[in-house]
Amino acid sequence: MSSRRHFDFPELFPQPKQITILEGDSELSNDIRLVTSNVLPLQRKAIRSILTAAGVKVVANKKRYVVEATVSSPDDFDLADVPENCRHDYYELTVSGSEITIRTPCQEGMVWASQTLAGLFRRFQRGNHIPNLTLRDWPIMPIRGIFVECKWGPDRMTLTDWCSVIDALGSAHLNTLGIGLYGCWGNCRMEAPDRPTEFLMVPVPGHDGLASTHHLRWYSPKRQDWREETYRPAMAAEDFLADVVAYGRERGVNVVPYVNSLGHNTLIPRLLPDIAAKDADGNPTGSGYCLSNPQTRAFLADFYGAIVDRFAPTGCDTFHVQLDEIGTTHPDPDDPHRTAPTWCQCPDCAAKSHEQLLQEHLLWLTQTLVDKGVRKVVAWNDMLTRTLHALDDGFAARLRDLGLDQHLVIDCWNYSNDAIPDTCSPDIPRQHGLAAWTTPMTNYYDWSTFSSNLPNVELSLTLARATGAEGAVSYSVHNPSHLDHEAALGGLAWDPDASSAAELAQEWATAHFDADADDYLRVLETLRTLAADNLYAKCLLYPYTYVRDGQPFPTPFPAAALDAIQHTPDAPQRLADVAQQALQADEALVRLLERPDLSILEQDSLRSLRAEANRIAFNARAFAWLTELRLSLQPGHAIRKSSAAAADKLIADLDAHLAAIEANAPVWLSHVQLHLLSVTRAFLEQLAAQLHELGGRKKTSALRWTLATDDAENPAAPQTPQA
Repeated sequence: MSSRRHFDFPELFPQPKQITILEGDSELSNDIRLVTSNVLPLQRKAIRSILTAAGVKVVANKKRYVVEATVSSPDDFDLADVPENCRHDYYELTVSGSEITIRTPCQEGMVWASQTLAGLFRRFQRGNHIPNLTLRDWPIMPIRGIFVECKWGPDRMTLTDWCSVIDALGSAHLNTLGIGLYGCWGNCRMEAPDRPTEFLMVPVPGHDGLASTHHLRWYSPKRQDWREETYRPAMAAEDFLADVVAYGRERGVNVVPYVNSLGHNTLIPRLLPDIAAKDADGNPTGSGYCLSNPQTRAFLADFYGAIVDRFAPTGCDTFHVQLDEIGTTHPDPDDPHRTAPTWCQCPDCAAKSHEQLLQEHLLWLTQTLVDKGVRKVVAWNDMLTRTLHALDDGFAARLRDLGLDQHLVIDCWNYSNDAIPDTCSPDIPRQHGLAAWTTPMTNYYDWSTFSSNLPNVELSLTLARATGAEGAVSYSVHNPSHLDHEAALGGLAWDPDASSAAELAQEWATAHFDADADDYLRVLETLRTLAADNLYAKCLLYPYTYVRDGQPFPTPFPAAALDAIQHTPDAPQRLADVAQQALQADEALVRLLERPDLSILEQDSLRSLRAEANRIAFNARAFAWLTELRLSLQPGHAIRKSSAAAADKLIADLDAHLAAIEANAPVWLSHVQLHLLSVTRAFLEQLAAQLHELGGRKKTSALRWTLATDDAENPAAPQTPQA
């Protein structure tokens, strides 16, 4: 048997646990006949579609080149070394001459065997040798996946887009897709000052008025014009959650709804004030819920029940109720600075501690969902083990008394790249007899910036494996730019020999880009370094869209950013260097995209990285020029006549970056990425007009360093949308 770390087959990711090289050479063909026994129609369809995506043609008239797939009784396998809760993913695969045999004890294993077989065919198509062999493989954690938060990007994803996410997860042996269906962030006002960030991704039966709308405005280089759109999330408008669930079942990916309740909750309580949390005078606060009001439970039972019903015919296996970050929020569209507590202060609620309220609410939610047929109810850990201490012996005893201890899972999240505090350890719920998940961050803020979270993935998965957590489901919005992060999570949850997320990311790159893997990895490292530059980060609009206590809102932009960076020594040159390195990264990505054998997944990864490189170049070039201009306009200095022409040229140059983003970013993310960058572009148009007017004069104080809004004289200015 070859050693796991010899990488005899670098095209396979994750590397199978046991590979035995047999005598003789294989004789494979890209045309095969598929023969199945006891394989259900969904899994048979999955085998065909996975192999077809890998360039294999499944035909009916082949006497040789046969793939024989059989689901047998578990008693027919030696599973002594396979963890019991992972046996449903176990498979065996043998290549002998022109025949391939797949054996699994459960239907799910057939999907992962097909993914491995696709890797072998990828090796074959690249002209590499494949000996006769047999392999055994299984994961070490039964739950592996990502949670896609309900934010900008996911809200525009079509059914086809969600299916592409499922395909990407399957290729990394991930079997869980969490979908954020409801969440609110009252202090974030990216779309407009009077728009709290609120997402409702499903329709609510009986409440047609419950809906979130969103407003984006961006400059489109393709159309050479400004575009503006007010829309509902696609999943809510078209009600296709059930179709995502069905496709996930075919590909071995379990779809999990995530619905927030007390924290991150302003839309529903504002529109349904009767069930909102109340202040001490009995007035609705526009946040949270009154947990003493029977109408609250009636609404939530109907709301959550309707979501579960969308999972028919086989039901909803897992439901995540979140319940994180319960405290205060900014619920008022008209007064961004007004805060309100999430906890209800009516007499009945105020008579109980926050721990008691949370415990009773979680018990009721768990029982209600279990009664609807849900097998696992998942809740975040922070209010249970970190901010509050609601997960105690008494609560665990109540769970056992109600028979709910085998149904509740505590999900421990922490996104630090440096260390994970003890209060976030899966060992805490495990000590209380509860199952635990861990939630690292694979990627987030993709509408705003690029990031690296591989150290966090490694920390979280290392702790999860050491404490016996059964699941690892990351926080994300999903972007092909971070497929290496998802692969690292999948590898650490699958492979007991893997200890480094960086090593796994490199293995994934080798599996997909072989000789070009080093170039791909260098580009990633460059983009991560540039995006993490503290000076560059101060140029980004998104952080300035948050309401800050004691600070004016809306935050003046780009004036606030220029104030933050202009006193940094050599700021213009440093930003110019960032832009130059981003351009070099983009050139490398263009070369990588010239390969003729790239799969759709590989093309998507490279193209999304092109969008990232151009976004960095856009921001860095814009603020390098603005900072240099501002520094040159000292009191008494005249505005150079050449500045207006330079501004016009800069806008044209920056439009080339916007065009690259528009053409290469994932379709669900491109509009919001352009929305944020277009604010800077609009300001530059405003500034160029002023420079043309004032050129040659010593009226530097007349220059306006903040973008005007709702200004009839400035057609580039973003307009406040009408309700």
